[in-house]
Amino acid sequence: MLFAAGVEDMMGSSHAMSGAAAWLALTATTVPAVGLFPASPGYVVLGAVIASGAALLPDADHHNATIAHSIPVAGRLAAGAIGAATGGHRNGMHSILAIVAVTIGMIVLGQWAWTPDGWDRAIHLGSGVAATACVTFAVKSLKLVRSWPIAWLTGGAVGAAVAFLAPEQSAWLPWCIGVGYLVHLLGDLLTAGGVPLLWPIRVTPPKAWQETPILNTLWLPGGRVAIPILGTTGSWREQILFLCLGAYVLWGVAAESISGIQQVTSAVF
Repeated sequence: MLFAAGVEDMMGSSHAMSGAAAWLALTATTVPAVGLFPASPGYVVLGAVIASGAALLPDADHHNATIAHSIPVAGRLAAGAIGAATGGHRNGMHSILAIVAVTIGMIVLGQWAWTPDGWDRAIHLGSGVAATACVTFAVKSLKLVRSWPIAWLTGGAVGAAVAFLAPEQSAWLPWCIGVGYLVHLLGDLLTAGGVPLLWPIRVTPPKAWQETPILNTLWLPGGRVAIPILGTTGSWREQILFLCLGAYVLWGVAAESISGIQQVTSAVF
């Protein structure tokens, strides 16, 4: 299911691609990027996939979103419960409060670890679970796999690698997920429906504002704010954005992968 929820949302695939692009822009060193948090090639590529899946999390409040289809019956029930708890689609899950809560929640989840008897290092179960879910959502939304069982197997393999092979490096994971979540909100901000950034506080515009052309598209009657550059779901503007983001992600992942292979090769030989 590519469409997040309604005609005023970005498509799920667009959200996923924007999450990957944002992580690359923050961490990549082999392609043009902001470079605020330079990382090794492996973590740039892995983080891009995880951020891609995290960018779908805000739509967990809608019964027809990608995540709602990830597990038969249970997925839709969970989406309904989340929607009911957060005021329905595009309310609590699309707010600044949600970004903070999810990031803190991921930090707490990352502390869940287990050290089996005789082992000298912990298995970071929380990080593994988070990585599993995000990678699963990403590969299915972007149609890298065809079925949910294969998506979960793919996500589980990556999650196990995160939990077992590099637990000491998983401190970046909450911020990676937070970046993906934030980019989703920025994407919806660019659509006609806007987002309620200050939820649960609702500040509605005065009547004069609501009756003023252009202004009434920026501050909406329900208290949402918008910069409706993309219009509605699937518009030609969104499709162009998707293609541009996709090209950047393919370039970045390819360049970082090549760099990683070169580093390993030079270390061995």
